[in-house]
Amino acid sequence: MLGGSAVSAAQAKKDLAGVLAKGPKQAALMGDELFALTDALDGDPALARALTNPNRTGAAKELLVRQAMAGHFEPAVDLAARTASLRWSKDGDLADTLEVMAFDAQLAAAQADKLLQKVEAELFDVDVVLRNNRDLRTALGDLVAEPGAKTRLVERVFAAAVAPQTMNLLRRVVSHPRGRGIRYSLQYVGALVAERRQRLVVAVTSAAPLSDKQSTALAKHLAAGYGRQVQLNVSVDHSVIGGLRIRVGDEVVDGSLLTRFTELRRDLAA
Repeated sequence: MLGGSAVSAAQAKKDLAGVLAKGPKQAALMGDELFALTDALDGDPALARALTNPNRTGAAKELLVRQAMAGHFEPAVDLAARTASLRWSKDGDLADTLEVMAFDAQLAAAQADKLLQKVEAELFDVDVVLRNNRDLRTALGDLVAEPGAKTRLVERVFAAAVAPQTMNLLRRVVSHPRGRGIRYSLQYVGALVAERRQRLVVAVTSAAPLSDKQSTALAKHLAAGYGRQVQLNVSVDHSVIGGLRIRVGDEVVDGSLLTRFTELRRDLAA
């Protein structure tokens, strides 16, 4: 986000933190309510335009939200109305911010239950399963498939293997992809978890499992390089052949033998 939206998103995040600090046990319900408003804005472009119209006063936008959410969880209504009253540069920026807030509220609920690290690990494990199962990845990531069918499928495959908090997040990302692929959505939520844990997510792909000593050394090295604690998510891919492929956000550090061989063949063919 740029300009006014970036400033407003930062303020909304600060407001959410203040609300959650008062009652983290209600965070899951807060998340559900913010997701509902996100969906309402996605489904009603006229409402989204009205709430992001720079010519409409903050008070008028607050009133519109309160009317739309009448009878809902009052702290969520108050927060949503306050968020909508801020200035937004584009129609979609308010919905995007509400979605991030909703995910963050649900993650705060998991953190209050001391399950945040478990949720993070399970989201990564699901991502690895999807990476290795093309048919499942295609079925769950189909942007035009009926949401209920995808929800039933993700429940059938993963419900017995993950915590209820993780399952709620999986239901959300498959039923409301908002134009994102399934693996991108999982990594997006995983980054929000890492941010809440004040860690940097580092995805490591290795030809063989790393020992505890190797993982500790790599984490220490990366933490020193990036200036913050890291969360290593290590997966095994035998096609890598040797070395490591490391991804930090959009940055990829690829030291695998496979990549070196591919680059060599390309140079020889040139």
